[in-house]
Amino acid sequence: MTRRTRSTNFLRPLYRLGWLVIWSTWLATLVLLVPTLMPHDDVVGWGFVTLAATSVAYLLHRLWDWYVVGRPLPRR
Repeated sequence: MTRRTRSTNFLRPLYRLGWLVIWSTWLATLVLLVPTLMPHDDVVGWGFVTLAATSVAYLLHRLWDWYVVGRPLPRR
């Protein structure tokens, strides 16, 4: 028996709210938190922390999409 995917029409506002919270937190982390934690002359560290924060936000976005829609985002 295959699992039926859920329709996003009913949960669309919830999905968009989750998307907004995830990426707003990502932006706030990059703008407010990273400059206070990282030395200003450490370019490699800034790049690593930015890449790590972006990876975590993308993973959360994928998990949120899987939870609300019932399937992961299509691979491109």
